[in-house]
Amino acid sequence: MAVIDPRDKHRFGEDSTSLILSHASAAAKRLGVELVVQSDYLKIGHFEARRRGNMLEVGAVTAEIDDEQWEAFITLALNHFVNTQQPPDGEALRQFLFAIGITS
Repeated sequence: MAVIDPRDKHRFGEDSTSLILSHASAAAKRLGVELVVQSDYLKIGHFEARRRGNMLEVGAVTAEIDDEQWEAFITLALNHFVNTQQPPDGEALRQFLFAIGITS
């Protein structure tokens, strides 16, 4: 899975986050899946992720996370949903965490 460093979006003037959110919203509506994207909370169907301060919580998984990692995490989760038409699962979560630099 390739990831664009969020800092590069500013350098190159590319930020597709709103486009991904738009596609995810359309997919959620079409599939009847609940989608909630807030500054500290993400829900895609049964998949829920929450940020409390500098901690990421996804089910029993917790990890330290900074602002850029949280933004990248949300983007990866939405992109996964758009591409697979399914909420992320455990394997996708492991890939997201690896891609944003969180290893357990």
